[in-house]
Amino acid sequence: MPTTLSLACENTPDLAATMQLQLPALAWQMIGAGAWQRTFHLHGQGIRVRVESDRGGLRFSFRTGPEEELLRNLLTATFRNGEQVGAMALAGHPALSALRRHHQGMILLAGSPFETLVLAVLAQTRPAAAVRKVFPRLAAECGGLTPQRLLALPLPRLTQLVRPLGAVKAARLHATAAILTRRGTTLFDQLIGGSDSGALNNLLTSLPGVGTHTAAVVMTIVNDAADTVPIDQHLMRVAYRLGLTDYDGGLTNPGCRRVAADLLAYGPDLARVHPLIQQVAYDTCTVSTPDCRRCFLAESCRHAARTA
Repeated sequence: MPTTLSLACENTPDLAATMQLQLPALAWQMIGAGAWQRTFHLHGQGIRVRVESDRGGLRFSFRTGPEEELLRNLLTATFRNGEQVGAMALAGHPALSALRRHHQGMILLAGSPFETLVLAVLAQTRPAAAVRKVFPRLAAECGGLTPQRLLALPLPRLTQLVRPLGAVKAARLHATAAILTRRGTTLFDQLIGGSDSGALNNLLTSLPGVGTHTAAVVMTIVNDAADTVPIDQHLMRVAYRLGLTDYDGGLTNPGCRRVAADLLAYGPDLARVHPLIQQVAYDTCTVSTPDCRRCFLAESCRHAARTA
């Protein structure tokens, strides 16, 4: 029997930005104008959920069943009880205030630990559209992504499923599932839920195919880590041009640490909104020909002022 869940939001939800500007929006799929869908696997049972904006909030639709209460709690946690960028502490620089205003209706999604880790590996150097196609097939094949279920999937079949995103990732994910299964997922869950980000970073970067950037992505999404930022060349470029950092060197480990420290000096919420800064690089702040006239941050941008 169909049922619904409503989630109130302070600002009108920007569901399009919510689903497009994050780690392939935790694999929700667009199914029509303003509507998105994904399947959650709870105790091996697949439950299809639809979400859309509704009267200043969000409305989720799904069929009732024995897992209804668990699903309701999961959806509320995934969408952070309606918390939006407009309510985040982004201050100390005009560009951050402009970023908050522009994306005030966006919700920064949370994700389950192992699913987020798998998505972060799959998304490495691959477009979001391709990740969105592969992820639901992989989750369905496993009956839900856990280290044990992924490990039980034969490696040749796993390779076949993830081949569009790079066949080498299959062996890495299979090995990761084996490591976490052997160590016991309790340790993984304890570190994810704890406050020792250093220990969590060490665990993540010890896994096959997980570097410091991928580890930071997982930590900011799952653990709300406030002491790390996933630095790449795009984020570094925009941060320098905006004047959020004075570092304009290469993508070295010391350089990444300096830029991360400069950004976090503006407050811990900078870690969570890093995808919004990266998106500016893709939309207007390109390497050689930044389109400052179209950029909503131009009025508060150091580079735009210098080149006007």
